[in-house]
Amino acid sequence: MPFDASRRIFLKGAGLLALGMGGLPSEVVLRTAQAATNLKKVFVHVFLRGGADGLNLVTPHGDPLYYEHRREIALPRPGKPGGVIRLDDHFGFHPALAPLQPLYADGRLAAVHAVGNYGVSRSHFSAQDFVELGTPGERGTKTGTLARLESAVEGYGVLKSVSFSAQRPLSFLGPDPALVTLGIESFNLGVEGWSDECEKRLRWMYTPSALAPTADQVFSAVAELRTPSLKDKPGAAATYPVASPGPALEQAARIIQAGLGTSCIFVPVGGRFDTHSNQLEPNATEYDILARSLAAFAKDLGPKLDDVLVLVTTEFGRTVFVNGSHGTDHGSAYCALVMGGGVKGGRVLGSWPGLAKSVLHEERDLAVTTDFRDLYSELAQHHLGVGAAKLFPGFTPGPRIGLFA
Repeated sequence: MPFDASRRIFLKGAGLLALGMGGLPSEVVLRTAQAATNLKKVFVHVFLRGGADGLNLVTPHGDPLYYEHRREIALPRPGKPGGVIRLDDHFGFHPALAPLQPLYADGRLAAVHAVGNYGVSRSHFSAQDFVELGTPGERGTKTGTLARLESAVEGYGVLKSVSFSAQRPLSFLGPDPALVTLGIESFNLGVEGWSDECEKRLRWMYTPSALAPTADQVFSAVAELRTPSLKDKPGAAATYPVASPGPALEQAARIIQAGLGTSCIFVPVGGRFDTHSNQLEPNATEYDILARSLAAFAKDLGPKLDDVLVLVTTEFGRTVFVNGSHGTDHGSAYCALVMGGGVKGGRVLGSWPGLAKSVLHEERDLAVTTDFRDLYSELAQHHLGVGAAKLFPGFTPGPRIGLFA
């Protein structure tokens, strides 16, 4: 095998092992190492794939139609056994969200109800694509929402964009680099006994080839990712669940605390959100994991949470009516959660449309009163200074939600 070809294969393999990325060496999606600036604002999008049920996430216990429509899967009112956690006279948290109640009470977490867009469809795959691209109902979009967001902010460092996933998500579709990984524990290029001498020999191996610039990117990035601060474990106060999104948020916190110049982090979460049958058990399990993960993330970051804005969304909600299998089907509007980043929480925001059949979308779904792009735009503008025109070209924003006022 020619020498250049062998080097090409090794570097590609190194990129795959150390960085969790596919593609040719020239497509290794890492910026060259550079000093991180004093910019500290980070946007984290936790995306619940599967269509999480907003009506049981933040329950309208003050609306009697909720109990009429949901019947056996309706959560009891506050104060009842297994009842929702009262937020106000109308809304309450699912009891599994108890770890988030202190953050809500402290004004560091808010909910936004009736979010969505009818153009995303009721297909999981199409809806997720449209949400990640930010162009509901449109095909052929060339860049993802987070890709446009991170490209509009300047002055960040080596790990400007990070996705904790097996492959590059559509959220980061575009020409700019992004770190795509399932874990940050093995950034050693897959070489046992990694050392300065090992790196020196590998650098010598690639210096005479056209791959030298790519090799420099990989080695420089690995140097950043092997810093002691990145390997620090969370403090005793922060205990993350072992299930998703716990590990990803733990590693996100370490990247943020290491100060590597990250602006956008994407955390996709699978799980049992597609609850067509026997909904109560999977809701209790998944919402518990989500709540404990977010609470641990907040404790781990401490005061730094003010510089980190966390958005929790899904592709669509569930139907208002319970089906014959004690579950719900694909719906429209959902409930989003927003944490940190100076949000004025302790409130359930958004215009509540009600649950009367006459106001439901197609007489079955919670109606959308807040376009998800309006929510995204308000967060991006306030936190990173990126307006709707850059984030969603051609989109005309609606009224502000008021998350920061």
